[in-house]
Amino acid sequence: MRQKAQNHLLLALIFLILTLLQQYGFYTIKGFPIVWLPVGKYFAYLFFFVAFTLSSVIQLRYLFLSFILILNFFQMTHLSYFGTQILPTEIFLFIMDFSEVSGVLSAEFQHLIYPALLTVISLLIGFFAIKRFKDLYTFKFIPFLIIAYFIYNPVRTYVTGNTWGRQPSTRELGGMNVYLSMSYFMGRILPHKLKSEKSQLANNDSLKLNFSDKELSKWDNIIIVLGESLTPHHMSLFGYERPTTPYLDSLKNNPEFFHTIGLSSGVSTDISVAFFLNMGYGEAGGIKASKAEHCLFKLAKENGFKTHFLSSQSGQQLRYIAPYLCTAYLDDYRSLEDVSPQTENDDAAIDRHLLPKLNDILSEKKSPHFIILHQRGSHGPWALRFTNEAIKFTEPSIDQRINNYDNSVVEYDLFWKELNPLMSKYESKNLIIYLSDHGESLGVENRWGHGFLRPAAFEIPILIHSYNRPLPDFTRELPKNMPQYNLSLYIATQIGYKANQDFKTPIQDFIIFGNDIDGFAGKAEIKFAPDNSYELKVIP
Repeated sequence: MRQKAQNHLLLALIFLILTLLQQYGFYTIKGFPIVWLPVGKYFAYLFFFVAFTLSSVIQLRYLFLSFILILNFFQMTHLSYFGTQILPTEIFLFIMDFSEVSGVLSAEFQHLIYPALLTVISLLIGFFAIKRFKDLYTFKFIPFLIIAYFIYNPVRTYVTGNTWGRQPSTRELGGMNVYLSMSYFMGRILPHKLKSEKSQLANNDSLKLNFSDKELSKWDNIIIVLGESLTPHHMSLFGYERPTTPYLDSLKNNPEFFHTIGLSSGVSTDISVAFFLNMGYGEAGGIKASKAEHCLFKLAKENGFKTHFLSSQSGQQLRYIAPYLCTAYLDDYRSLEDVSPQTENDDAAIDRHLLPKLNDILSEKKSPHFIILHQRGSHGPWALRFTNEAIKFTEPSIDQRINNYDNSVVEYDLFWKELNPLMSKYESKNLIIYLSDHGESLGVENRWGHGFLRPAAFEIPILIHSYNRPLPDFTRELPKNMPQYNLSLYIATQIGYKANQDFKTPIQDFIIFGNDIDGFAGKAEIKFAPDNSYELKVIP
């Protein structure tokens, strides 16, 4: 009896190890950053593998235990070619354009080699392990329970609108992410496609983007500061009555500094960041994020930049952002655990801890750098988003939430105050571009926070500062209410690319998504007037 129990555990452990070695071996070979799962997740997978070993039919036992291995073959192939994980929308495209996909893979066969090799070796070792461990407990109903579980997830999504699987997570194994994407596709996207009206996808200008040529960038380093939950309407730089940004206010007349209000492409972090980094919006945003053809890291890497992503957010907080970073083109990935390991509370991370790491990178003079500094910013809980140095507003007559938020903006201003002397000590030509992922409402229309399709949630501050070189041409012609997509175009030109679209002209079919990458959480159509003011039409 004890021996049988040990056999179940050993067989499950073997397949778990094979699954991990397949995935992490591939990451190592391709040079992708390895993001480890929480320890509890490994035990959860082990539990499921033990359940799979109880199958009475040896063929089904082998299939269940190899399930994640097989699905991860497709994930690895996708990662090798596109640099991103599979999104549910892509499953629909795969079915509709199967001949095109198979044609591409036949011409790009090298992307199949490592995934196939790692998968075949793992499956062979697993096959011999199945043959070795025959003395097991078996239950006839186990296969039915397992199949029922696999069917349950897409059915639950269809019936309840559950969003599990709408996008990959770094807190799941690659093969499991494929299964979850399939579940979301079958339960949410496919039914929607079958009953929806004609898509506006063909009119989306981000799908018409192409780069005709490129040249060496005029910048030694391009630094994108990607903020969190910052609204321009609580920054004195933009006219807010409280002096929340005294340092930035002092830059108003600096000829190498520019600021304007922009419009985010989404009202949640994972959507807006995915669309910003991959130069997409609206219905095309998810497609562009999955293909990563115009990913800013990819463009930078292919034009000679060394690429970095440094974040004040933890691995857990980044789980839905990291899959869109086109890791095939990312040289350096660091979350809060690497940037500031002394931080005990993830929600209280200090963004200024990014600056010593930035200084280390700029000290390397071997190659140009394209760097994203990803902040925790003014994300709730606001009471944890500032240091004692930033406590400036405590009026009891003001809602404490507003006091806390405004102090978080002071903390943001202190980030810039420390960033400036750091940048000033270098003789290299450096360009800094700041944008927030989305806005934040502080009681506007009786709303707090973000996630809803109102201006307070998608109007964002955009700041541009150059060092040792004038601001790029036409920077001061960037319009107010500039779509996030146009800022992506602007950044691509600074990397050195020539686009067929003008970053100075707001995209005319701009759409802002709610907190779902496929638009199920609603969207807002933006129509611009000649003076760049806009009208908003929300579509549930």
